Amino acid sequence: MAERLFGVETEYAIAGMNGHGIVDRGAILQQLMDLAHHQLIHLPDLYSGGMFLQNGARLYIDCGMHPEMTTPECANPWDIARYIQAGERMLAELSRTVESRQPAGAEIMCFRSNVDYGGTRATWGCHESYLHRMPPDALPPQVIPHLVSRVIYTGAGGFHPLSPGLEFTLSPRAAHIESVISQESTARRGIFHTKNESLCRGGYNRLHILCGESLCSEIATFLKVGATALVVAMAEAGLDPGTGVELASPLDALHSVSGDVTCHRPLPMADGRSLTPIEIQRHYLGIAEAHAGEAFMPPWSAEVCRHWRTMLDQLEGAPRSVAGELDWAIKLPLYADYAGRHGVAWDLLPFWNEALSRLNAALERTAQRGQTVPIEVLIGPESPIPSEIEPLTSYLRSRGQQWDGLRQFVDLRQGLYEADTRFGQLGAKGIFQSLDGAGVLDHRVGGIDNIEHAIANPPAVGRARIRGQVIQRLAGNNGSWHCDWQTIADEEGHMLDLSDPFAAEESWHSPLTEESQPPVPPPNQTGPATSAFQRYLAMLRGRT
Repeated sequence: MAERLFGVETEYAIAGMNGHGIVDRGAILQQLMDLAHHQLIHLPDLYSGGMFLQNGARLYIDCGMHPEMTTPECANPWDIARYIQAGERMLAELSRTVESRQPAGAEIMCFRSNVDYGGTRATWGCHESYLHRMPPDALPPQVIPHLVSRVIYTGAGGFHPLSPGLEFTLSPRAAHIESVISQESTARRGIFHTKNESLCRGGYNRLHILCGESLCSEIATFLKVGATALVVAMAEAGLDPGTGVELASPLDALHSVSGDVTCHRPLPMADGRSLTPIEIQRHYLGIAEAHAGEAFMPPWSAEVCRHWRTMLDQLEGAPRSVAGELDWAIKLPLYADYAGRHGVAWDLLPFWNEALSRLNAALERTAQRGQTVPIEVLIGPESPIPSEIEPLTSYLRSRGQQWDGLRQFVDLRQGLYEADTRFGQLGAKGIFQSLDGAGVLDHRVGGIDNIEHAIANPPAVGRARIRGQVIQRLAGNNGSWHCDWQTIADEEGHMLDLSDPFAAEESWHSPLTEESQPPVPPPNQTGPATSAFQRYLAMLRGRT
């Protein structure tokens, strides 16, 4: 059976509040990373102020001023979920300690948060990477229908972040996906991302997926990576698993799937048929089940297929049938109940969305275009859009509603935005964590356990195992050693070669001689090391 390697990179939102308002985010991050340098066993990251940890993972501050935790390279979906949780426990503990050092009443919060509801149009990524050997340009038709339809179990749930109203969606991140295929990761994001930085030698390519979301549910995380890894394995083997489920418009289909909590909305196919997302997923599953015992498939294929089929069967009765298992389905009744307790019936959300949309459209035709105008002003005697108020008043009365209901709706929207952010908060104060602790959820997967061991130890196979073990050995050695994905080296040029992703033994190299100096790396790759060290790494990159 063929081993597969994959990993997940998760960006986390972080914020602080005290009695005077918002705490400077830069100051929080600085304290968090200072604490991490003192408390976590690590080696410094060669090209950033971050670090590689004793379990083989990487922690650093990304350019968007947020912490990013990357799992080590894992060989099965149980380990992926395990190392994600290990990283989140570390971040939660660091945040708690930073909070304890603030003035009384301060709160430091770290979130699994896929979108920002504050109007910034920000989105936090949860990127997946899958090692493979097939030509990268052959992958899109094989995986795009899968990536679109898997939202029914991989969606984080929440609200459309770019809507002026309050629209529940299976995947808030989908609102920020604007292309089918893209080279960009921060603008015009695509369902399929063409980045192919393999970070290893041996003829491997790396499928880098950025349309997914960070999740709380174990079964959702397990299936997100496990099923996708099987699709990649089948594509690499030449099975063409995407044949027969080509979508007429993948981008429209993604947004359609995200807006349907029944998971049964038909999607137009390229051949003129219509298939539901469940049917598309069953197409992929059927091929995976038929080939689960083949040499090119990983040893855990049958077990992933079993969980995959069980989930698709349950989704036939969505949303109620998965209300304790999937992130979006856990949120839906929770938020509907919250709305009812705050005076707004959930089934009236489309009505109030329409009313608010009409008000906003009318405002855009005035001199106050682009400005935020309080509801009380919009509907009051000094309204800048009086011609819209009278017909809208009649529209409200036709449904037995009054303008007071719009104020309730706007307040509800803010409350639900805050609840959705708090849902993914790391630590004991998170809503998901509270529900899970109360025993009312059913999202666990057997075998995803021993998280404390994953905090302190790397996976059992591949270069991640070697990286973690060597970091444990060399950490704190006067800061003379640095690390990246492919190397561990000191400033004298002694170097551990980790360019083989499946390495089973340590491969050390002696310092360069002056006669064999390779070129200096480009300026944007310079770091704290000496030029000799940089030349050594450049030579390694040249061999990959």
